Amino acid sequence: MLAWHFSISLILLLLGCLSASACRRNDTGQSSPVAATSGAYSWRQVTENAAFPGSYNFPVFTMHHQMWAFHPQGNWYSTDGQNWTKSELPGAGLNSAYQKYVQFNDAIYALGTMEGNFQDLHLHSRIARTTDFRRWELLGETSELPARVFYGAIVFAGKIWLMGGFDGKTYFNDIWTSTDALHWTRVVEHAPWSPRSGPTVVLFKDRIWLIGGGAIDGRPRINETENHEIWSSADGLNWARMTDQLPTSGHGTPIVFDDKLWLVGANRDGSFGRSSLVTEDGVTWREEAAPWSPRGGVAVWIFDGKLYLTGGKYSVRENGDLKFIYHNDVWSMTGS
Repeated sequence: MLAWHFSISLILLLLGCLSASACRRNDTGQSSPVAATSGAYSWRQVTENAAFPGSYNFPVFTMHHQMWAFHPQGNWYSTDGQNWTKSELPGAGLNSAYQKYVQFNDAIYALGTMEGNFQDLHLHSRIARTTDFRRWELLGETSELPARVFYGAIVFAGKIWLMGGFDGKTYFNDIWTSTDALHWTRVVEHAPWSPRSGPTVVLFKDRIWLIGGGAIDGRPRINETENHEIWSSADGLNWARMTDQLPTSGHGTPIVFDDKLWLVGANRDGSFGRSSLVTEDGVTWREEAAPWSPRGGVAVWIFDGKLYLTGGKYSVRENGDLKFIYHNDVWSMTGS
């Protein structure tokens, strides 16, 4: 395992950003008018309200020179991030807070459908894909898709990879692959990382990186460092733990931009933030502040050389009750 040390100044920066003044945050979680994050990167609000409703934990893909938001209430597309049109493509029946879409072989695949929630799961192995963004092609009403939610999914080496997850009773640390989303092969029965739900999985520097994950909120941890671990693999089979000291417990949405790995909307110890964690090597991280309002569960994507963000949710207390605020503004970030 690589040693990993933060300087005192970075620790103070992370702590300071939790205050209202350091993060330019107010009690309502509103966006700041400040449009610069640092000397290297700057954010711009593309639109305050996109055509789709505020929501979180949904992906945006880029295909055919368009941005496609696979939203819980439908699918929208745009060529500029400001003007969005609702597509005739219907919903796939997938719950993107629990299951995954993947972009694979010039198509978007929907991996399964479900009803209920993690306490009362009703899972189906239906596989569908779209290539024209007008209709879903049903590949199979049933498949060999492992029955679980909160898994990590990625495309690597010409295959779809599925890692970890939870089936309503059991946490997993196995790894499965498929070349068609219908037929699945378990290639690792027990990875060296502990069984977990919700791992963040991303491809960076020709390696798979698995970040955090663990027990579902409110349930006993499987191991004490699970939320702060980073594992890496060159082949998906053999893994090395790179650190167990990632300074966040909700890891943001991963994306590679400017040859760096970003965790956008990183949630620090249960507190929604307005920033990202950034690394050049997957081990040493720094924080990049941002002007958009605090949130988690954001969608991020790259289009025309810019990093875009939309969606996410934020929580506030009103009269003692917890209230969630869902976003539909769109922001873009450029380098200097």
